[in-house]
Amino acid sequence: MRMWARDRAALFWTFFLPLVIMVIFGLLNFGELGKVDLGIVDLAQNEASARFIAEAQQVEALRVVIGGEAEERAALVDGQRDLVVILPQNFGPTVTSQGADWEPATIQALYHAGRQAESQVGLGILRSGVDEMNFALSGVDRVVTLESEAVAARNLGYIDFLMPGIIGMAIMQLGLFSVSFSFVTMKREGVLRRLLATPLSPVTLLGSQVITRLLVVMVQTLILTGVAVFLFGAEFAGNFFAVLLAAALGGAVFLALGFAVSGWARTEQQAAPLANIVSLPMMFLSGVFFSRDVLPGFLQVVTDYLPLTFLVEAIRGMTVQGDSVAAQWTNFLGMAVWFVIAFVIANRTFRWE
Repeated sequence: MRMWARDRAALFWTFFLPLVIMVIFGLLNFGELGKVDLGIVDLAQNEASARFIAEAQQVEALRVVIGGEAEERAALVDGQRDLVVILPQNFGPTVTSQGADWEPATIQALYHAGRQAESQVGLGILRSGVDEMNFALSGVDRVVTLESEAVAARNLGYIDFLMPGIIGMAIMQLGLFSVSFSFVTMKREGVLRRLLATPLSPVTLLGSQVITRLLVVMVQTLILTGVAVFLFGAEFAGNFFAVLLAAALGGAVFLALGFAVSGWARTEQQAAPLANIVSLPMMFLSGVFFSRDVLPGFLQVVTDYLPLTFLVEAIRGMTVQGDSVAAQWTNFLGMAVWFVIAFVIANRTFRWE
């Protein structure tokens, strides 16, 4: 612990930089600049409803998700939707012996009571679309009507999304950079070789390094969570000890990757680009600053299996949705698999000199 605390650069990168990023993004509140999250429940399942959905998907201000009624209502209450539209079964023309004719149909729109700006934008777009539809159908009579209803829901903000991402990023940076740089330096300066000449066993040396950094991970997670909750009003719906468990497992994964980098690199100049090659793609593709939903489909599939994605999604599920460890077992399993992979690589590449 004293060795680590004497390194002022390590202290800076471990605590100050993640805090600065948290404060900057929290103050700018980039999440308010996004689209309106619209969920559509298609009970009609016909050509008219398909056309309605296709036209909604073409509106740039809307982010459209198709789902079942129970699923979308729950998403609205949890704060994952700004607006939910339910297309009734009689939405669309009825075919009779005299031809196709529209019966009066009522579209139900449920909107987030705590997000007036997003809800009103979405409702305005819907009303405009319904008016155009009525004009095209009859010109006078209102065949399709829109009924809106406010729903009390969790008012999740961008900081609620950002907090797990920053925690995961900080854990990744600590595991990769602090281990790779410090051990490369100690190898280059012959410190490790001299330590091995003492009664200190290699297991004790490595164990102390790992335990020290895992303790720092806990403190780091506590500080970042406290800043997000008490300074920016982020919600914390889950169990904090479960979050610490995810942080510890994620820390173990990236510590093992850090040992692998330090084993391969001979100098700090070699360690820096290699650590950046590992960390930078995950920082921007694993859902740290923005949702992975905006990524192309093939890229989403790739990022599903990144270690930082498993860590961030596990913490986000527990802090935002209040999930238990059991509910996030797939993400914990993913981190465990990555730990085994990273441990094998580190075991094969790590050298004392």
